[in-house]
Amino acid sequence: MFDIKKPEFKFLVLFIPLIIFWFFFYHYLYKIDEILGLQFDSLTEFSKLLSSQSNFILSIFNFNTSTEIHEEIVVTKILDYPFSHGVWIGEPCNGVKIFGLFTIFIISFNGSWTNKLWYIPLGILILHLFNIVRISILTYISAVDPFILDFNHNITFQLITYSAMLGLWYLWILKFSSFKLNEKKKLNTF
Repeated sequence: MFDIKKPEFKFLVLFIPLIIFWFFFYHYLYKIDEILGLQFDSLTEFSKLLSSQSNFILSIFNFNTSTEIHEEIVVTKILDYPFSHGVWIGEPCNGVKIFGLFTIFIISFNGSWTNKLWYIPLGILILHLFNIVRISILTYISAVDPFILDFNHNITFQLITYSAMLGLWYLWILKFSSFKLNEKKKLNTF
């Protein structure tokens, strides 16, 4: 019934438990500092880092920006526009969820661990850079035309971000996974 040697089966056997674990862990990730008794909120600190990086991009274009902290939410805004409420950076907009999904897919799919150990951090870095640009553009949109902010946040950049992640997955499958190598071996046996 099930051929446990098939790569699809191996993928699902690893992917499903990891994704379930990730979503349970992700739920508690925002309380991990409290659970461990740490004096700082690491995810808020990560959102502050993302805000300062996005503000740096905007400063290249001569925009004056600020970062405000409201409990667990970081707000980045352009100061020269008085009615701009800025962009709120928190869960899941800081990218941590997509980093986990990307990592789980690469871990679950066939390929050497040597390649996985460099490809996962590189992929997370690329996704993080996409997120910096995304937040910079959304901050600009919130200042210039806030009426189109929701559409761009919920549709445009969701498509771009998930397309980038799918592109990285596709690159992994084509170039680095052993799945492609197995197919070539099968083709050569005919």
